[in-house]
Amino acid sequence: MGDVYQAYLALLRSLGESLEQLSILAQKKVAAANGDDLMSLDEVMKQEQAMTLAFRGMEQTREKLLAQLGCGDLPLPRLPERFPPELRGQAGEAVALLQKQYQNYRKDADAARIVLERHLREIDAVITDMGGAPAPEGGPGYVPPPPPDTPPSMKTDFRA
Repeated sequence: MGDVYQAYLALLRSLGESLEQLSILAQKKVAAANGDDLMSLDEVMKQEQAMTLAFRGMEQTREKLLAQLGCGDLPLPRLPERFPPELRGQAGEAVALLQKQYQNYRKDADAARIVLERHLREIDAVITDMGGAPAPEGGPGYVPPPPPDTPPSMKTDFRA
């Protein structure tokens, strides 16, 4: 049973490291957007997508471990209470560190979102100034044009 507790602690540490990597990627995203470097921005976003897949795997592992520990519905801050006394200190530290890393990631991710949204508004303004239609509110930034009207001579009658 001690192996399950150690495995969960290792998972918490791994999650924390992944959050640190996501924070770094968010900072790179801000730098790429501010530097108008679309190639770097694309690369950063691809790395984020790859990490998302890794998080899915970690989430499945987390659910299995929590089920083995009987802590499925327990909030993260209260998790150390369920650990054996000799591991409670480690569990508390791991949880506190993970929460701090998540807060740092949220701060960096929010900054990246704000910068990207600002740049998208600037692009919409330039398109509008050039005579293009502005992006619809609340929708995607691209609306395909309607299909061209086909002349009657190019239409086939399949009723025969």
